[in-house]
Amino acid sequence: MTLGDKLKKARIGKNLTQEYLADVLNVSQKTYSNFENDKSKPAFAQVEDIAKILDVSVLDFLSGDNITVNQNDNEIAIAQNYATINTSEKLIEQYEERIKELKEQIDYWKNKSEGSK
Repeated sequence: MTLGDKLKKARIGKNLTQEYLADVLNVSQKTYSNFENDKSKPAFAQVEDIAKILDVSVLDFLSGDNITVNQNDNEIAIAQNYATINTSEKLIEQYEERIKELKEQIDYWKNKSEGSK
């Protein structure tokens, strides 16, 4: 799946329009459409912004098959290292948030069961 395919799938999954994302990214609708149609590639910072808007991990967009990066080798190495560091931190944050949610659910059900006794 190409980057454009992934962008489109994630956008549609959130019921957002190309116009909305283009507006938030401060690009034209045509430019955003070119991202989804693999006619041009968004900058790494734009991929990060799109991932935040669509609540998707940057790695979901950047990993996998058929993704090409139009940058020089140094920029690619920096982006890969940045993605690795941020992914580890993001995963930790996601796990901590999930643990918090589970603890809240446990407390809720404990209180519910104690109240019915």
